[in-house]
Amino acid sequence: MIIGVFQFNPTVGAVNENAKAIIDALSTIDADVLVTPELSICGYPPRDLLLDDGFVSACNHALETIREHTGDCAVLVGHPRRDAVTGKLRNAVSVFQNKALIASCDKQLLPNYDIFDESRYFEPGDVSSVFELNGVMAGIAICEDLWQGEDAHAAPTYDHNPVQALKSQGCAIVLSPSASPFVIGKQQKHIDCLIQNAKTNQVAIAMSNQVGGCDDLIFDGASTIVTPNGVIAEVPAFKSGTAVAQHDDEVFQPTIPTDERASVDALALGIRDYVNKTGHTQLFLGLSGGIDSALTAALATIAIGSESVTGILMPSRYSSLGSVEDAEQLASQLRIQSKTIPIEYMHQAFERTFEETETQCDGLAAENVQARLRGLILMAYANEHGGLLLATGNKSELAVGYSTLYGDMAGALSPIGDVYKSDVWALSRYINEHFETLGLTCPPIPESSITKPPSAELRPDQRDDDSLPPYDQLDEILRLHIDFDLGVEAIAARCDIDQETIDSIVSMVDRAQFKREQSSVILKLTPRAFGRGRRMPIVMKRNWSPSRETV
Repeated sequence: MIIGVFQFNPTVGAVNENAKAIIDALSTIDADVLVTPELSICGYPPRDLLLDDGFVSACNHALETIREHTGDCAVLVGHPRRDAVTGKLRNAVSVFQNKALIASCDKQLLPNYDIFDESRYFEPGDVSSVFELNGVMAGIAICEDLWQGEDAHAAPTYDHNPVQALKSQGCAIVLSPSASPFVIGKQQKHIDCLIQNAKTNQVAIAMSNQVGGCDDLIFDGASTIVTPNGVIAEVPAFKSGTAVAQHDDEVFQPTIPTDERASVDALALGIRDYVNKTGHTQLFLGLSGGIDSALTAALATIAIGSESVTGILMPSRYSSLGSVEDAEQLASQLRIQSKTIPIEYMHQAFERTFEETETQCDGLAAENVQARLRGLILMAYANEHGGLLLATGNKSELAVGYSTLYGDMAGALSPIGDVYKSDVWALSRYINEHFETLGLTCPPIPESSITKPPSAELRPDQRDDDSLPPYDQLDEILRLHIDFDLGVEAIAARCDIDQETIDSIVSMVDRAQFKREQSSVILKLTPRAFGRGRRMPIVMKRNWSPSRETV
């Protein structure tokens, strides 16, 4: 039997377009069965669209359209299904062949961790689905029914193993529609999990994963077909496409990009789809001459092309000549449009206004005024030209609140908000070293932007390390605390940093939660990105911690 997988880039809610993509794939592929991603008819995750009965009805109508276009090649299509008995929705798959429904399946394991909240919308299925296809017994395992949380951090342990249940019913091939979001290192986990499941259960597995950006989530695809001996077919990550294989095809070593390349490809895809799927064509961002805005500009250019990106330089009285020159050099080497709008006149007008009204504004408040003036200019410029503004803050800054609300945090999308500062430097060097394979004409990021001490340049001789520990120490603490949910004592036991510093950083993370609640959409790269996947209280105290003084 020839097995096919089709990974494509759906737009959530565009049920007719998504159905057409599946029909087009059916008309061109030479296979006995074609697996499409989880909820392929509507895109994943549809979130509260599922509460609209009209949306569910539209999915059903599109499903019937696909059924009418089927022939000898059976196709698995994911969709929401309202159960006739309970009246509740289920995350379902229907299998069509020759215009007939030949099998169906409801997802049994509903993930409710990290960014997932499927129990909000669906009830679990309670029956395994095994059916005969061209004389072979095939079973369906929808996403988590296959992964069982083994590919994710902080996932629960499930009592039920749907793949084992399929095997006990004589299944020889597991067909798995999936919508598993990208996280750095996850593709290798997927490969390991697929091969281990195939070996343990002595089955072939065909996994089709969604690809594309959807709000904060990025899906890498990397659809794969395996036997107990290894990988026999794959679709390259971050691209739409199909792959076919037969059970006796030769195994090969799968293509797994480096963490740096996967991160660049993921962020570029996330930016591109956010722009395209919202109907925009232009991106704007502030260029400071620093490394964060340089990396963001490079990613935006890789994503949608230099002709669609504009960098705004907004020097102040504290901006160094070197920073201005670095920003101009970056724009030139990326071949993006640039515009210089100094903030000095606006800054002076603000100061005069406060002086005339005998109102005090000094210190940090005065520094933040400059960031907010820049945010005002950027938003006005983006509004005037009908484009989207990118925020340029990194994860380290967002974590400890080293960012200004309504200033440098302004924007529709935060491409590097899940990239620690140490990784910002690493990705910048990667882009410079591999510029040709990324579609750029030269190494775009000035070396001085990478090597000079980081500074917000909001006061004379300011440096980030005036307020923060060195970034290697800061990021070590933040990774353990944010990505792996460790407390002060557990972090101190794992790293050679004094507990007072750790306690101070964790306190800063807690205090900055109110800022992150108002952040731009942050593209997810790590196990715990800020946003939907890290739901922390704004008003809280850590009085349970032995490192804190309690009453």
